[in-house]
Amino acid sequence: MSRAEILLVLCATACGGDSGGRPNCDAWMQWGQSADHLGSSCVAGAVTAAKPLATVAYDTLINDEKADADGEILVHYQAPLVVGDDLYMEWKAGVYTPCMTVDNVTTCDLHRRDTQVWSEKGFRWESGQLVEKWMFASDWKPMPDFGDFEPMFQPAVFGDFIYLPGAGGSVFKLTRKDGVTVSHIQPFGATDPDRYVTGGLTIDGDGNLFYNSVKLDHTNPFGTDVDAELVKVAPDGTFKTVTYQSLVPDAPAPADMCRGTFNTRTTPRPWPPADDVNGAVLPPTLFPCRSQRPSWNVAPSLGPDGTIFTVSRTHASDRYSWVVAVKPDLTPKWTRSLAKIFNDGCGSPFLPIDGDADHLFDCAIGARAGVDPATNELPSGRANDSASSSPVALPDGSVLYGAFTGYNISRGHLVKLGATGAILATFDFGWDVTPAVWQHDDTYSIILKDNFYTFDENGVDNGPYYIRQLDANLRSEWSYQSANTMSCGVGDDGTKTCVSDHPHGFEWCINAPAVDKDGTVYVNSEDGNVYAIPQGGSATATKSIFLNQAVGAAYTPVVLDQKGRIITLNNGKMTVLGP
Repeated sequence: MSRAEILLVLCATACGGDSGGRPNCDAWMQWGQSADHLGSSCVAGAVTAAKPLATVAYDTLINDEKADADGEILVHYQAPLVVGDDLYMEWKAGVYTPCMTVDNVTTCDLHRRDTQVWSEKGFRWESGQLVEKWMFASDWKPMPDFGDFEPMFQPAVFGDFIYLPGAGGSVFKLTRKDGVTVSHIQPFGATDPDRYVTGGLTIDGDGNLFYNSVKLDHTNPFGTDVDAELVKVAPDGTFKTVTYQSLVPDAPAPADMCRGTFNTRTTPRPWPPADDVNGAVLPPTLFPCRSQRPSWNVAPSLGPDGTIFTVSRTHASDRYSWVVAVKPDLTPKWTRSLAKIFNDGCGSPFLPIDGDADHLFDCAIGARAGVDPATNELPSGRANDSASSSPVALPDGSVLYGAFTGYNISRGHLVKLGATGAILATFDFGWDVTPAVWQHDDTYSIILKDNFYTFDENGVDNGPYYIRQLDANLRSEWSYQSANTMSCGVGDDGTKTCVSDHPHGFEWCINAPAVDKDGTVYVNSEDGNVYAIPQGGSATATKSIFLNQAVGAAYTPVVLDQKGRIITLNNGKMTVLGP
């Protein structure tokens, strides 16, 4: 199944040293740069006369992965980590086990990715060359799947150490210099192959480590209950865990019944059905909600006061999701349900109410305004397992989260919550993005992709595709539209060939943008280029550098190092750019 098909169904103000618990802002030490996930650097990106300084292949299975996904890359890759002249990146090897298609029916073994091996490599700049210094093979494996996006393997750095996800909900602590194991942190005891580290590792300015762990049934992981914990590991290696179910006291009990969606086999489109004498007709399917757990790629974030932000959902359905605030002692602070918080369903520009037989995905005549046609209720924000969205802890104590919504052509929504969980603002894009935040003029701006996933009957992208900057109230400040039409690639002999086949531009394949001290925004695109977009979004002042291949990708991050070098990912290769 291609990514398009899946989508359609579905620095602190002061940047020197630690500030408010943030690691040094001229390094990139974890997902989103630091524990708040602001994605900002206090150095200027080296975009003037930038050129490739080093290229490293990190995915030995890339050709198999693309062959299994109609030429696309459905893998959420690690954000490279950089501290001074040291750089760290994952290395994927082993054997790729594809899904199998027989008589147009595709099936995927739940544990097919167990044949792959995730390692971390340490590199160092020496005499202008990026030199590999060590490699460590983790025993971490991703959660079972049905052929969806591959979850991320995301380490974090603190001081002289790098921490890697391991099997059984464990974490390896290595020395950054040589990759030697210092300790194997095992909060759940002996390694259980059905317990996983999910999402990225997060480390605060004091060296406390936070991450998520989930235990699943081996043979029926999605049809039985789940055991999920938030883990805190102190610098001395002592740890504390708390269950997600206890962190969301307003969540349904595991045996409570959750409601599903309409089924095309019993409820022909267009949806939703007309109301009857008792009011809205709701989907008849009910099922046990199961316990609370994080979505697969969530990395907890840390607010200025030490509040831990994470995202929870019922195991059986992502339509029951919460943003969760946790005190530093791992007791609940507040929760905010994302259920039924939007009103831009039927009757919106994305969902006309027409009932036209040629437009079965529009809303049926008589539908109530604003509802999600799949549920006939107000739409909900969904903590989708395919996304790599993580909360962003804003400088004023509020928090951002990019939730999935499918009814608006899978664009999702960005939600801003206040310091007590109140919804302050929303923006109608949030799919698979951890926005970057640029602090300036006693306020801040928010940078994210803004893709319109519209495809014609031949599968051609119609877009449009934007990078957009929002103000602190989620109102648009400026946008930059993808205008390149050329698909290019570099052959084994180094020859670059291009064909004009994207008349409406290319999708932005960024899940975590970077922004430098001047507000220049760094993002990658499916056209195979990395872009440096100045404040204001000027097309004439924007610079782009082609990397290797125009390719559909499952969203990748961009990072900056202390010299402003730009580190970006494309087609299974990491490229470092600088003057």
